[in-house]
Amino acid sequence: MQKLGSVVLSSRRFFTEMNNYHPLFYALTWHMENTTKDCLSLKLINKFPSNTILHLIVGNLTRTEVLIILKEILKCGVTNIFALKGDSTIVNTDFPHAVDLVRFIRSEFGDIFCICVAGYPEMHPNSSSKELDLLYLKEKIDAGADFIITQVIFDANVFIKFVNDCKEIGINVPIIPGILSIPNYASLEKMSKICNFKVPQNILDILQPMKDNNDEVRNYGIKLVTNIIKDIFASETTYGFHLFTLNRTLLSSEICNKLNIFQ
Repeated sequence: MQKLGSVVLSSRRFFTEMNNYHPLFYALTWHMENTTKDCLSLKLINKFPSNTILHLIVGNLTRTEVLIILKEILKCGVTNIFALKGDSTIVNTDFPHAVDLVRFIRSEFGDIFCICVAGYPEMHPNSSSKELDLLYLKEKIDAGADFIITQVIFDANVFIKFVNDCKEIGINVPIIPGILSIPNYASLEKMSKICNFKVPQNILDILQPMKDNNDEVRNYGIKLVTNIIKDIFASETTYGFHLFTLNRTLLSSEICNKLNIFQ
């Protein structure tokens, strides 16, 4: 209970500070323990703003469990879902792919939920080709997904090409780039392993000499991501971005302030 209390306190402080920038939504990652009753996210969801988007990773969940979760968050006024498969190795699962979750939500709840799905500008690690990966993404959109948040990107041109490739095959929903704030080198390494993305070699070459100096890494990271976002906005391929804050409000605030779009 002490752990839960500290998390709630931290969350309130985070929302208070970040509300100054009027975010479209807050993302809450999923913490599944043994059952839906032990799920940290369900215990916390009523403490979060109604514009929270809940990560729903369904690799090991049954249809019954997903129904329980969705009905529970509806009671709290949350109607935004990030539909993800996760890394489950279970073969006989109710949701073999994220598209199966999207279809299930639409069949059970109609248009009550706003559904987000993941996009991979440099291809999902398990896909055999970029072309096939895009077709799988279109399948999720055709099943009823409303918008896309991408895997972390480190190059504006990679995102811009991805958006244009999506449009060519009929994907016309909003696509939001995933942007990682970099507080230090260790966090970057850890996140790349957890989220299974690669940091471009040219960025690693710049970071290597300064990797033990957190301030230098942090300042470089701020400059890097603000330039990426500005270049993307200039291309008019999107009008928003998803900032992986790692719960660091000061760093997130500095990035937002550098963009000069929240005044």
